[in-house]
Amino acid sequence: MTSLVLSSVMASLDSSFTPIAIPDMIDKLDSSTSEVVWVALGYLIAASGPMLLAAKMADGIGHARFFQIGTLIYSLAMIACAWAPDANTLIAIRFIQGFGMALFLPTTFAIATAMYGPEKRGSALGILQAANAVGFVMGPVFAGWLIDAYDWTAIFWSRIPFAILAILLAFFALGFKHPFQFSERKKTYDYLGAVYLTVALFGILYGCNKLPVEDNHLDLSTWIIFALGFIFFVFFIKQESKHSDPLIDLTLFSNSNDFSKASIAFASVFASFPVYLFILPIIMISGLEMKAWDAGLALGLAALATLLISPVAGNQSDKIGPGKLCMMGALITAIGYLCLFLVSADSTVFSILPAMALIGAGTGLFFSPNNNLMLSSAPPERAGMVSGLFGVLRQSGYALGFAITASLFTAIQNYFDLQWAYSSIDPMSQSSALSITDIYHQGSQWSPEMLVFILHIGVLLCTSILIITFINSLPKIQLNIAKHSLIVASSLLIAFLSIAVFSLNAPGYLKKDDLSANLTNNDKNPISPFGMSSRSFKIITTANAEKNDQTDNNTSNVNYDSRCVFCHGSNLEGIPGLGVSIKDSMFLKKMNVDEIIIFLKEGRMSNSTDSISGGVMPGFSWLPDEEIKDIAVFIKSASSNSE
Repeated sequence: MTSLVLSSVMASLDSSFTPIAIPDMIDKLDSSTSEVVWVALGYLIAASGPMLLAAKMADGIGHARFFQIGTLIYSLAMIACAWAPDANTLIAIRFIQGFGMALFLPTTFAIATAMYGPEKRGSALGILQAANAVGFVMGPVFAGWLIDAYDWTAIFWSRIPFAILAILLAFFALGFKHPFQFSERKKTYDYLGAVYLTVALFGILYGCNKLPVEDNHLDLSTWIIFALGFIFFVFFIKQESKHSDPLIDLTLFSNSNDFSKASIAFASVFASFPVYLFILPIIMISGLEMKAWDAGLALGLAALATLLISPVAGNQSDKIGPGKLCMMGALITAIGYLCLFLVSADSTVFSILPAMALIGAGTGLFFSPNNNLMLSSAPPERAGMVSGLFGVLRQSGYALGFAITASLFTAIQNYFDLQWAYSSIDPMSQSSALSITDIYHQGSQWSPEMLVFILHIGVLLCTSILIITFINSLPKIQLNIAKHSLIVASSLLIAFLSIAVFSLNAPGYLKKDDLSANLTNNDKNPISPFGMSSRSFKIITTANAEKNDQTDNNTSNVNYDSRCVFCHGSNLEGIPGLGVSIKDSMFLKKMNVDEIIIFLKEGRMSNSTDSISGGVMPGFSWLPDEEIKDIAVFIKSASSNSE
């Protein structure tokens, strides 16, 4: 059992370690958020797609063999991740690591059930779920501490001793059964179904992650990939319905109302996890400026609550039935999420502890009875299939929630960054001017107020998702496909409406009802955006120094100074992180005055292919033509004189 627990903890750690390391990966690997996010999503897709096929093959070839091979592949790939030289290599290794997890994870439940027997199945599942919960909740804590002390590679090399121990235990505890010598069996496996499922997961997750961000909703190829995800999911369903030995026996869902409800509840509760495993640690460490140890105490309390309650809940589910415990667990988890609404920019670690305790208690009360309900609702000969389904539902649910949450996080930041960039050059009300000055001084889109706002948006989203979990946990309620669809649609509608109403009070929302903008000095100390500590202070101090420099009469232009000097500097050499050097811009040197005028009117988005800095250049179409031409002539002259 020790080998099973250790492997389960390592697997769940990976799902929770990576999100907290993404900002550091972007900096150290010289990559982008849209690329690095696939370090997590690629792992989850590779783990989810082949998992059902692996579970099916394990039933015929042997659960112990698959556990040993999977643990070996997973552990070696994890060690290799620590020395990945670039983002693409890391993503490729993570795919291999995810495949290794797909081999060993579904066998853990089957092996545990065989060891403990049907009468103690609930207790065995409780132990494994407690191990999974510890990994999921404690992952961000250790990741934050390791990254603060070292860098992103530490989340991999720090686990090398555990990887070696996991390999040794897998072979010594379960025996040397020649795992690489497969016996010949005349059995047809559903390889095509595994391919369909993997492609479907990739397409759906790719669309959920890309479409809400920047202008990807205008990109036809993104929509095509997203649509192909759903098309291949339909192919997967048809393949399973006609195959003689499918990866998923669809009659499990059609013949058992309890099984279908428990499966949906299981996946949906995992879909809500990234909000407090991904967003909350960022808010605590960056926005609230807590130490990693303080954040560890808060999230560790949730882990402790889950660890203590999960085995008890599993044991009680064998006696009083799992339905009521699942319902209570979902309700308590939702209350815990709502308590995060009390988090503000001035919150302390102690104010977050009640929410963490409720979330940990709720999930601990939910998982073991839920899994017991799924296993007891399926025929005994389908135990291996159901064990594989546990992993698929967990990984795909978490991946879907992570894709949506990460894109929501980025989309909100990009929206306000763009609004501020365009609006800050216009006259605005005094209250708006003071508000935006304060937010920029605090860290712009990484300010405490903005991060807390994103957390509250995430709370609304995940609580709405838990409506699905709660309804599907109600005992004796009968639900068909139409009712399931209605529940999902209703929860999404509630999420959309609540987020829309709450967004009316977003920080930094600019009002232009008063054209007398009087900026005042802010005496608060600036903070460093999460993952940007190496350059954030330099950006702020350099920008302020440039604003206060004496104007060089040889490079002076009144209109340029009033519109462009803050980003490009009074000496036209650019301010790091805000604007490029006009003197050295080959882009401008190749353009004539008329082309520069057009460029100044249209501006440039951050995702433009010719963008060097990656920042937004607001358009000046509202300026008088004479003023734009004056700026264009000055810029052209400055860039030409530098040759």
